[in-house]
Amino acid sequence: MKKSYIYAFLLIAIVVVAVSYTVNPPIEQAPVENKQQLTANNGASPNGETNNSNEMLNVNSNYEACGKGTLQSPINIEVNETIDEEQAKKLAEQVSLNYDQAIFAVENIGHTIEANSTTLDNSLLMNDKEFKLTGIHFHSPSEHQLNGQYFDMEAQLFHESEEGELAIIGLFIESGKENAVLAEMWDEIPTDGDAAAKLLKNPVDLQQLLPENKEVYQYVGSLTAPPCTEGVNWLILEEPIEMSNEQINRFSSIFLQNNRPIQQLNDRDVYKFNLN
Repeated sequence: MKKSYIYAFLLIAIVVVAVSYTVNPPIEQAPVENKQQLTANNGASPNGETNNSNEMLNVNSNYEACGKGTLQSPINIEVNETIDEEQAKKLAEQVSLNYDQAIFAVENIGHTIEANSTTLDNSLLMNDKEFKLTGIHFHSPSEHQLNGQYFDMEAQLFHESEEGELAIIGLFIESGKENAVLAEMWDEIPTDGDAAAKLLKNPVDLQQLLPENKEVYQYVGSLTAPPCTEGVNWLILEEPIEMSNEQINRFSSIFLQNNRPIQQLNDRDVYKFNLN
């Protein structure tokens, strides 16, 4: 009698196991093409965050200059600490502007408004090397300081040589009358970073964009955004240009603050001279 109970129990157990296997078959593992796939997530938590701080630091190793560079921009320019006049005069003889008009395509690139020149006819000559104007970036408030003071905005005119060297002219912008030279550009500023670039109908007169007084401060610095490339020739015009409050507010409504903090001067020389 006991054996009958035992046989019945074993039969029921076998049936239950068979049914369970049929309803929930074993999960097939996806094929692994190479062993590296098995270790690709080593050191990472289930949410994708790495547990290896060194690996995190290496993610942007190309941007090392941003944190460790010694020739970084922007800087505070102390007017009374610029290099003596004789050396500045020699430098002034080696720098000249060749500006006329250019049509720009305006684009929101996520961290600033970029106006790209559709022509390479405008240039900056330094030490007999030509730097072609490629575009203009804008920042609010200004990135550079003059005697410890910020301006409402700063326009940066980018130039590049055939060898890829960079020279940037910085324009301080302060509140005042409407800037007619940039009026159309400002009307076309894209508020959406995903929007396509807008080609302006009318050319911008670059000579009219610059202030009447063309005294500049020159120093060697860097890009103010990653990769923070050093060796950039900066020319910062002392006299600001003007934009209306409405124009300034239009930009700051898109980018409330997109300037990089002031960087250490690190004993760099700053020259002051008149830009021809």
